[in-house]
Amino acid sequence: HDGFILTTFKVVDDMVLELITRLEIDRTSSVSEENSIKVNVREERDCDNVPLRTGLRVWSASFIFGENVLLDEIENKKVLELGAGTGVNGLICAKLNASSVVCSDVDIKSVNLCVTNAMLNKEFDVVSRIIDWGDRNTYFEKRNAFPVIVAVDVVYLEEQPKQLANCVEYHLCKENGTFLCVCGVRKREYFETFLLELAKRGMEVYFDEVGLLPKSNREQVEEIRSNHKHDEELLEDGKGYRMIRARFKKIGSKGESNEEEVEEEEEALAGFLDDLDIDDNVGGMKKQRAYDVLTSSSDDEMSADRNGTEDVPFLCATVESSSKSLLRNGFCVFRDEHFTQTQAEVLEKVHSHCESYLNDLLERCESHHGIKYDTDIFRFKEICSRAMNGKRYDFQATKISPVDDEAKNLPESGKAFAECLQTLANVIERKCERIFEKVTGEEKRKKITIVNRGCVTSLPKAPEQHFHADGRKEGMYNCFVALRDVPKIQGPTEFIFGSHKFDHDAPHETTKARKKREKAKRAAPKLRKGDILLYDYRTLHRGGENKRCHDRRAISYFLFDTNGDIGDTWNFEDASVWDD
Repeated sequence: HDGFILTTFKVVDDMVLELITRLEIDRTSSVSEENSIKVNVREERDCDNVPLRTGLRVWSASFIFGENVLLDEIENKKVLELGAGTGVNGLICAKLNASSVVCSDVDIKSVNLCVTNAMLNKEFDVVSRIIDWGDRNTYFEKRNAFPVIVAVDVVYLEEQPKQLANCVEYHLCKENGTFLCVCGVRKREYFETFLLELAKRGMEVYFDEVGLLPKSNREQVEEIRSNHKHDEELLEDGKGYRMIRARFKKIGSKGESNEEEVEEEEEALAGFLDDLDIDDNVGGMKKQRAYDVLTSSSDDEMSADRNGTEDVPFLCATVESSSKSLLRNGFCVFRDEHFTQTQAEVLEKVHSHCESYLNDLLERCESHHGIKYDTDIFRFKEICSRAMNGKRYDFQATKISPVDDEAKNLPESGKAFAECLQTLANVIERKCERIFEKVTGEEKRKKITIVNRGCVTSLPKAPEQHFHADGRKEGMYNCFVALRDVPKIQGPTEFIFGSHKFDHDAPHETTKARKKREKAKRAAPKLRKGDILLYDYRTLHRGGENKRCHDRRAISYFLFDTNGDIGDTWNFEDASVWDD
């Protein structure tokens, strides 16, 4: 059928089906300029009475890898694939502009098949060789030489977790090297052992989403699943696939890993793995979903991913539903596809200038003011960091006016940031004004004003915040606009439903108020590029932990005052970072 081409059919003791598969992998869910990747792969499919040779065919995990790996994780980097099989994952890396790719496998037939598939796709920088994880004589002579190592669906035998961890430790670059792995949780103990073996070798282990399923050509994936029962088993009881990212921790001055940190990492992993088990069905209903290590996810938001916006109290597609959620819950996510499409170029410009201006601000803090910006608390007119070791920055655009000299020392990056943010503000103001008119009511309508604009950025490994309100003033609302997708691994903002109605001015918290807060529902909405997240200034919220190895999480914001006032003096100081 469509997507598969039968090339040869021959008998080797029993039937073995040789074919070339045309794969098209959907990249629209990843942060990438590529919408899809097309790869031709020669496979050998075994019949039921032939001993299984797993490495000579494509499995669903390759779709997971291709859909979720980020362009900047691969582009212009040397890549080593371990347990390559057909070499399809190495070919995906080549399509994402890796500088070179080495596909490796213990099976000589797989090694030869990788070469065949590289030629088939005209990827002449892809080479192949034997590497046996359990035999160091087959390793590369030079240690820690690869910035990126890829392994997909390779942990399913008892000896593999330790051997694979050894091989990764030997070959991965110590400085900023990234190990990317997709695992199907077939046997929990093997998966657990593998994660702990990585931690023991001084690696930080990051998890993407739980229970990942392929999103690409469903016909192809169903065909692959139906060809082998192992793949089907992964869908039972919510097991699915996990995508793992790992890298070496920073080592101490003596070049030794901190043993206490390794123990803490093991304890954290053990805590996650304790929650990995799925309860049995009761009365046909599942008692518990698979645990998501990145952030708690409400059933409502899970429904949103499956069914659209109608089942989710805070995910809205209209002005009416957005205003109702803002009044009732204290926050809403307004998703307007037309806005996202028409403002795509503006969003990209804001993101680019946001990154450049933040770099200049942090460099100024460090070089001129002696601030250790990744650990210190500091506040200026343009930028603030509110928590020790917070790695999270709120920086606002400077108003540029020909009649004053406020921007005289502003670098070009700051001027470009202010200009493109103003362009976005003009659109956001018109779009949000209708929502606020519904919220405040006709009889209370005053001039609705943007009193501040800027970006909130968290660095890689930025820790989770404490719950807090941005202020106590009624009639003020923050508007976040997602410049890029914000997946769970980057720590989307978590909200406590209805907390804008709590008594924030009470001298102390009563038992009744504490119980109400503790019982209140919470949600951390994942955002798509262009989503507009609105919340009441008084709503309790916190930024989640950014577990990305490399990527900052940048979100633009616009502070609205529906009282006609001009006031946010809560967060910033008067002194300028550009003052001498």
